[in-house]
Amino acid sequence: MKNKQSIFDAALNIGNEAPLQVKNETPKQRTVRTKTLKAIPTRYFDAHLKLRETNKTNLDFSNYIMEALREKLEKDGGL
Repeated sequence: MKNKQSIFDAALNIGNEAPLQVKNETPKQRTVRTKTLKAIPTRYFDAHLKLRETNKTNLDFSNYIMEALREKLEKDGGL
């Protein structure tokens, strides 16, 4: 029986002169900073909880803040 080889293994053995080469680039790391917010009124937490209970959002409070901040920055031309 013939020794079968995967097409990917065969492509790896071709060498560097092959017209198609795969570059394994590492993705850029995200740059983030932690930020502690000032006191947030409890009515904001309650309003967010009400939105979650009525299925108007599925984001937790932190992600909800991030989304609102992103939308505001886009609207104001910051992003």
